[in-house]
Amino acid sequence: MKKLIIKYSVASLIALSVVCGLIWRIEIEYHGWTGLIWLSYFHFALPIGFGLFMLWANQFIDIKLKKRMLINFTTCLFGVLLYIGLGTSLTYTFARGPSSFLQVIQTPEWKLNLIRYSIFIIVPLMPIGTYLIMRTYKIYVTLKYLVIAIIGVIISIPLSPLILEIINHKGSHNDIHSIKSGVLIPLWVFSMGLIIIGHKNERTTTPINNTDFDV
Repeated sequence: MKKLIIKYSVASLIALSVVCGLIWRIEIEYHGWTGLIWLSYFHFALPIGFGLFMLWANQFIDIKLKKRMLINFTTCLFGVLLYIGLGTSLTYTFARGPSSFLQVIQTPEWKLNLIRYSIFIIVPLMPIGTYLIMRTYKIYVTLKYLVIAIIGVIISIPLSPLILEIINHKGSHNDIHSIKSGVLIPLWVFSMGLIIIGHKNERTTTPINNTDFDV
């Protein structure tokens, strides 16, 4: 299985991306699509998807066990911080309902703008932070893959509503529905996965063998 995942790196990444998106959507449909129900509970699709991504990524990293445990711990910590930061920014950006609105209007304007616009830092920080973590543990990534990943996560934001409109998806064709529908998730997972595909093994300066991807 490991050899197949590495040999068909992009194909396995596409499959992983779709699965993560489906898990999110299944959970949304299970709780109900109507209104803002999806904002009222913790999404188990997030840790499940993150776990699947970590399992996939670990197939490519050729390092000793102690170092592997350290980089996985650091990545999980980074993931939690991103979740808190992104969740807070989105909450203040898409605040709905009396309680949420009250929370927003009681926040000083400078702080409100800082929280809302932090998303422009957090989104590109996802691939940049992952890249820096790998560099910290002396796992090197070809810079072109990092650039593509950054462009990918940024472009995914305006691209997702466009996809919703093209397929005539139920609900509005906007940013909040691109998250709710799960369309944004595969695009982000794929973009982040490119950093893993573009890494160089510790014992060599040659990028991993990707028979189905060349940029």
